[in-house]
Amino acid sequence: MKLIYLDTNVILTRYAPEEPQHKAAKKILRNVEAGNLSAMTSVLTIVEVASVISRAYKGFAKAGKIMKREDITGAFLRRIMSIRNLHFISAGGDISIEIEESRVKLPALFALAFETALKVSLKTLDNLHLAAALISQRLYRQKIDYFTTLDKDILKRREKLKSFIGASVCTPAELVRTLKL
Repeated sequence: MKLIYLDTNVILTRYAPEEPQHKAAKKILRNVEAGNLSAMTSVLTIVEVASVISRAYKGFAKAGKIMKREDITGAFLRRIMSIRNLHFISAGGDISIEIEESRVKLPALFALAFETALKVSLKTLDNLHLAAALISQRLYRQKIDYFTTLDKDILKRREKLKSFIGASVCTPAELVRTLKL
């Protein structure tokens, strides 16, 4: 069975019908829930989802929703956390890294994000998601076949990233076509 890494934006797009890749994201997550695909994401996805939904609160309020910001955010997080067969990659244990002549202990996620930042030159959260994919492979020995994202910066570097993380980088629509979902 293919193992895919889902960037936060793919999960959020599944619940945003106005987004161009909504149908593809929905197909992917339906296949995950049905057990046809195995999927992982970072624990950071939980924080990102809370942040996005909390920031979008005014839009929910304008649409006539009368729930409090915390209630809407909590409801959305419960929905994400209840996706069957979606596994969350932890930050991992501490790893000691050397910076200049000093040694510092960092959670594995941050240590690998540091390594990623030096090699790939992306934004912090992007580096952290790529680091989570590396944790899956290096610490848990689970080979990710596809890193699925809508992030333009990640997609621009897909060839370099493929050799770095050992997985094909693709959009949801590309994954749906490739796997014939």
